[in-house]
This record gives sequence, structure tokens and C-alpha cells, in this order.
Amino acid sequence: MPQVPILIPLIVAGAFLGSVWSGKDLSAVWKKAVLAAVVSGILNAGYVWSLASLKISTAEVLPSVGQVSQTSNNLGFIASSSITAFLIVLTIYTSALGMMRYRRGKTLEPEQ
Repeated sequence: MPQVPILIPLIVAGAFLGSVWSGKDLSAVWKKAVLAAVVSGILNAGYVWSLASLKISTAEVLPSVGQVSQTSNNLGFIASSSITAFLIVLTIYTSALGMMRYRRGKTLEPEQ
């Protein structure tokens, strides 16, 4: 099974974090996070689909039952790459949010 590409989700997550780094309204930022995750999933699915469509299959000469299973396998891989991209963006955002809260709490404590 091929590996799920993670380059697009990392780029989207970086652009998203850069754009909302100083955001104060947490609910608006969460909405933007979900939107960025959905966009990342769609872009990653499109990327995987374009990679799969550029490959020339030798089964095109003689179509058989194996080609149908390969198509369903490609759809499963496209779906899994989309879900993975969605989860990568949300995981990066929640880990950054956790680190910011941890560091903020650490600096707000009075020194003794």
C-alpha cells in the first residue's frame, strides 16, 4: 500500500497557523481550523487522484475484473488520504494551541 502524502496538509497547516497566530476569538479560530482541515483534505484527495490518473495502467489493453478492484482500491486510498490530511491539520493546530497555553501558563506564574 502506498504512503499517504503529507506535504499539502503541512503547507496548509503552516499557512493556517500563520494567519491565526494572534487571533483572540477562539470560536472563530476553531471554525477557521475546521475549514483549513477540510480544504487540506480536498486538496490532498485531488493530489492523490491526479497522481493516480497520470499513471498508465497496463490493464487498459485488456480490461478485466482486476481493474474494478484497482479502481475501488484507488477510491479507498483517496478517501484515506483525505481523512488523514483533515486529521493532520487539526492535530497540528491542537498541539500548537496546547503548547501556547502551556507556555502562557508557565510565564504567568509568579517567580518565587
